[in-house]
Amino acid sequence: MATPNLQIQNINSLEDQGKALAASFAVIEKADAKNFKLSLRVDEPKPKSTELRVATHGFDYKLGQLMLSLKAEGGERIPTQRIRDCHLHLIAKQRRAEALWFALNEDEARAFMKSSKKDWGHFGSLKRAMDKADKPPMTLIAPKVEAAAEPKVETPVEPKVETPVEPKVETPVEPKVEAVKSNVGPNPNLKVTPTLVVDKMMDIVKANGLDLEEIIEMLMAEQEKLENDLNADDPVDVTNTLIAAKAVKSAGLPC
Repeated sequence: MATPNLQIQNINSLEDQGKALAASFAVIEKADAKNFKLSLRVDEPKPKSTELRVATHGFDYKLGQLMLSLKAEGGERIPTQRIRDCHLHLIAKQRRAEALWFALNEDEARAFMKSSKKDWGHFGSLKRAMDKADKPPMTLIAPKVEAAAEPKVETPVEPKVETPVEPKVETPVEPKVEAVKSNVGPNPNLKVTPTLVVDKMMDIVKANGLDLEEIIEMLMAEQEKLENDLNADDPVDVTNTLIAAKAVKSAGLPC
């Protein structure tokens, strides 16, 4: 088991290590900020500069411009083959994306860096600060308290009593019987001719299957009676009767 003095020594040792690391981080952060600022320069490095300074000078600016030119070739994404053709696959993907973001937002980013008066060490912190600055400040709004509404008292409504309606008794109506006009009897508007008489008679013969010869003989007998009974002073009626009898005979017998 460690003695109390040894424990204090260990604590002091850890604290000293942390203090030393914090001092080293401050140097690294300062160097990162210097290198980041140097990587965004658009001019050429000075003569006799170190290899590291020459490599860093304008690195992210030139990388962003190259990525922007590849993106301008068309398409939503730069094809992988084009990345390989330009040897950019040897550079970290995140570094390529950050350089492209800077190229697309160069004017806004440089203006923000100048107005903030802060040494930025990488794109990540710069981008987060710009996004935060673009967001409108949050305004606290007091919750709206609604006044309690008084309970509504409903007035009781008396039930509506409906008056019973007596059933309507319908008086039976006797059916109206219309007089049927008989078609039997002489038609004063119809002109009777021998031809009409023969046509009607032939319809009756055909419809009832009567013997036409028998009917002709009967007509001839009636003709003889008419000739005997008719007055010789009325030759028109005698003539019409004779014509009708001859028409019936000619209609039934073949020539």
